[in-house]
This record gives sequence, C-alpha cells and structure tokens, in this order.
Amino acid sequence: MTELCCQFGEHERLAGIVTQPAAAAARGLCVLVNAGMVAKSGPWRLYVEVARRLAHAGVATLRFDLGGIGDSRREQADGPLRERTALEIRAAVDELARRHPDGRGVIVGGVCSGAEDALRYAEQDPRVTGVVLIDPFSYRTTGWRWRHAAFRATRRALRAVGIYEPIAAPEADADTGTGAGAPRRVVSYKYMEHAESSRILKALFARRARLLFIYTGGQHDSFNHAGQLQQMFPDLPFEDRVAVEYFAHMDHTQAFASDRKEVVAAIERSVDTWLTR
Repeated sequence: MTELCCQFGEHERLAGIVTQPAAAAARGLCVLVNAGMVAKSGPWRLYVEVARRLAHAGVATLRFDLGGIGDSRREQADGPLRERTALEIRAAVDELARRHPDGRGVIVGGVCSGAEDALRYAEQDPRVTGVVLIDPFSYRTTGWRWRHAAFRATRRALRAVGIYEPIAAPEADADTGTGAGAPRRVVSYKYMEHAESSRILKALFARRARLLFIYTGGQHDSFNHAGQLQQMFPDLPFEDRVAVEYFAHMDHTQAFASDRKEVVAAIERSVDTWLTR
C-alpha cells in the first residue's frame, strides 16, 4: 500500500490523498466525500481507515476535500452548492480513473451529507457501480413507531425502579423531534426528501448498481431496525442489490476505535462482494 498527495480539478484547487494497493492493477476505485465540514480524514479518521483497508483488498481510494474545506481552495465563481459539489466529485472520480484506468468499477460514498452527495452524484455518472452510505436519510415507518414506543416504555420502567438514570434532558416529541428534550444541534442538516431518494434509487437499480446502507444508533430518532429500509421503499425491488447494516450501539460519528473497525469491516465485505461478482 502507498499513499500519495494530489491536487486536481480546475486550477488544481482540490486536494486529496490517493491510497493505492500494492498490486500494480487496482480491482476497483473508491471516492470518499466529506462528511459536512470534516476534512478528508473523515470523522475520527474513519476515511483513512476505510481507504487503507480497501487498499489491502486491491481497491484504490481517493479521499479529498470539497472546495473551501480542509486543504482545497474554494471556487471563486458562484453557483448552487449541489452543482459545485457534483462537479468536484466528478473531478475526483476523473483523477482516480486517470491514475488507475484498470479499475473495474467506481464506488462513491461518505457519512451523513457526504453519503447523500455521493448518492446524488451516482445518479449522474454511469461509471458508478456501487454506493456506500453511512447514516444517510431515513423516514419513520409504522414499524419504527412501535419499536420506539416499546423502547421508551422499557426505559421508563427501568427508570422507575432506579436501574436507568437519564443523562439527557426530558424526551423530545417522538413525531416532531422537537420540544424540551430535543437535542441542541450546532449544525442543522436537512436530509433529502423521500421523493428524491426514491427517484435516485430507481435510477441506480435500473443500472444494476449496488448499495450498502450503514445506520448507527445516532439515527434512532428515525431509524431503529435493519428491515426498516425496505419498509421505507416498499415499491422498490431491493433484491440482492442492497445490503443493510444496523449498529444500534454506535454513535453517529463512530468515536470508538472498535466501532470504526466494525464499520470498516462491513464496507470491505460489501465492496469485495461487488468486485467479485
């Protein structure tokens, strides 16, 4: 495995790190997109760990900073943020494909907003054959409400006998996510609407692309069971094109090394399966 700094895109204003496998030919290519304002290392260096693990599996990875984040300069021209982001992801894919023209397919992915930016981009580029999404959009279902109600009832019963002591403020409203107990957010991110995610998934399924969804306990206010994903899109034929991993014990940014190890292993399993078939 080798790691190289690179600059690419218009006026070479974008900066990234290419992690290459030891073998001359790469089995596949992977581009990781910033999670919010976190630089190319990813939350708690998650992207570094993913890139190095994939390199051992024969996959070349480029983790880079979008314009204005980390080491990348912001483009001077104004324009819609989503359009600029898509152009920058395309520049990253082009750069990695130029370095490794032998790669069998392109995988894009990220955490939270990075996951959704990757998914939006995947719809536009037929070279993308796989998408890795960590804590992207999620929509409450009937099953979520029953499970959440059972969880709250159990927690209240434990509290009543002194086994459970709450650390946070009183609970937020289960339907709106607001109220006295709603968590205070430093940054508010609006996840994509169901109509948009459904349209993109249909387009990717038509291309026979593969997707890995990883959800953590950090999404418990809207996602609490691996089977919920199919319930969110009952009309879409998931078949064997979608894998779901649900890690209820983890927080949104996987702060513990043991948690990141599980996430990285899940990504490697799926990517290896995609490139083997």
